[in-house]
Amino acid sequence: MKRKLSDDFWNFIYSKFRFMGRAILYIFPDIPQNIKSANIRLYYEVYACFVGFLFLVSLAVSVAVIVSTILFVAYVNELIIATVVFFVLLPAIMLIFFGQVFPKAMAASRGASMDQEVPYAVAYLTIMATGGLSPHRAFERLSGAKDVFRRISYYASRFIVVVKALGKDPITAFDDLARRSPSDMFRDLLLGYAATIRVGGDLYDYLKRKVQGLFMDLVSRMRIAGDRMATILEAYLAIIIFVMLAMDAIYLINTSIPAVSIPAFSGVTLFLFSYILLPFISGAIMYIADILQYKEPWTEIRPYIVYFGISLPLMFIFSVEMFLPFYLPKTHVIYKTFEPFIIVLTHLGEVINIDPAFLSSIGLGLALVIPTLPAAIYEIVISREVRGLTKGITSFLRDLVEVRKTGLSPEKCIIVLSARDYGRFSKHLRDMAMRLSLGFSLSKIYSLLISKIRAWRAKVFLYILTDAIEVGGGSPETLESMAWFAEMSEHVEKEKAASMRTLMVIPYIGAITVIVSMVFLAVFMKSLALSVGAYRNALLLIMPATILNVYIMGLVTGKIANGTVSSGFKHAIILSGLTLVLLLISFIFEILTAPFVTQV
Repeated sequence: MKRKLSDDFWNFIYSKFRFMGRAILYIFPDIPQNIKSANIRLYYEVYACFVGFLFLVSLAVSVAVIVSTILFVAYVNELIIATVVFFVLLPAIMLIFFGQVFPKAMAASRGASMDQEVPYAVAYLTIMATGGLSPHRAFERLSGAKDVFRRISYYASRFIVVVKALGKDPITAFDDLARRSPSDMFRDLLLGYAATIRVGGDLYDYLKRKVQGLFMDLVSRMRIAGDRMATILEAYLAIIIFVMLAMDAIYLINTSIPAVSIPAFSGVTLFLFSYILLPFISGAIMYIADILQYKEPWTEIRPYIVYFGISLPLMFIFSVEMFLPFYLPKTHVIYKTFEPFIIVLTHLGEVINIDPAFLSSIGLGLALVIPTLPAAIYEIVISREVRGLTKGITSFLRDLVEVRKTGLSPEKCIIVLSARDYGRFSKHLRDMAMRLSLGFSLSKIYSLLISKIRAWRAKVFLYILTDAIEVGGGSPETLESMAWFAEMSEHVEKEKAASMRTLMVIPYIGAITVIVSMVFLAVFMKSLALSVGAYRNALLLIMPATILNVYIMGLVTGKIANGTVSSGFKHAIILSGLTLVLLLISFIFEILTAPFVTQV
């Protein structure tokens, strides 16, 4: 049989770096458990050898870079020092990251994803128990729900292997899966499930109480997450406002009034703070928000496809056309190519009395806002579609229960309800009714609809409805439980929106504060500057950084308010557009600051 290249690689790592693997396991003895929880398909000793290999490679690269810097770099500045410090720390960073942080983060990520599936999986098991399905068979059926319960279905498949292939009894299999689970919520479910079966308790009552507790816990977690996010956002805005305003003010004073300048504070320092540190902090805030917030285990990627496939390439092209020429000599080929745009923008600035130093920032703002419009519009359309589908299905399930109580069969109830309006779900419901009339089974209809419906919760409810009718018979009690779960899920989403909606205001306040303060500062310093050329060079560095960071703050706003970065596209456009408007009316700020400048 032909060997894979990856097999040869891992054999090489294990045979040549086994001595490093032993050392890594001595330093990080919990690697075996972390590997198992993270579901990394490697033997733990091989993974430890791989960590040792990465450490040695990073050590060799660091030594080579540091030696080359010492031998060949004649002038030392802040950037060189930062580079050397980074490569000195690189081996330790690689060791700690891959030895401890990465597997724990993978396990935590899998656990968090499973936590989002568990309440709905318990709801499914409750529905199956109501329909009379045995506990083991109900759990096994989750293995066929890979489109809905992607992570839990893996454990259901493993349960089948352990019971039917390895010959273990189901209760022992549940205990084994609980030990392997990275999710505390799923572990508690399995242990309680097994304990209830072991003592012969009422499984339906256990599951019903469990799912009620899980949904109530979700609401509490959202409120706690909202309080935590408020604290984090306050710290974030304090850092952003302090760093941007303080650093920009110091740099403007340094360049505009050399007599009071700070020699150690240069353009390189400001560049590192404004273009590296602040975007990194914003990214860290989005990551923390992703950890703290409740979110569905499925992510709508279509807006990101538009953003990365259309918006980002257009941003690059527009930046070359609208932003880069301001920093190039007039003889450069790029400047000559896009000179008509520069001329138009320059004439516009002369007409409305804009400082020429603001023109590059206006160009960057246009290069960010215009390409983001397609992704933002598409995201709005998609989010409305998802909300409409979920709301329509919830209303449909409640009506289905009431019609089912009249004695009609579940299939006939669906056909009757297809005449009603359930928003965006109506077309799918009519399709279901038509196929039922033609004799299609519900499972077949579900398999056809699943490719047309992208909303995760809509898929969950349709999957549970299908099994509730085909396996459990679709009794009124079963459908009543399902309608309750759907309404509870909608309540959780409303609670989430309410807890995060107020937080959305905070980034707007911070962004507006930064924008107005920076424009005021720039206009005020213009009248005090001893060197107009140095002042304008400073603005060419400062104002584009303000535009960029305000745009990123819009993305942070979307992540905090709605749980996805894609929902921040529209906020980024609004905040960046507001910045452009303030730059275009900066002459008004100049008029307002004139009395203070005269007094000075």
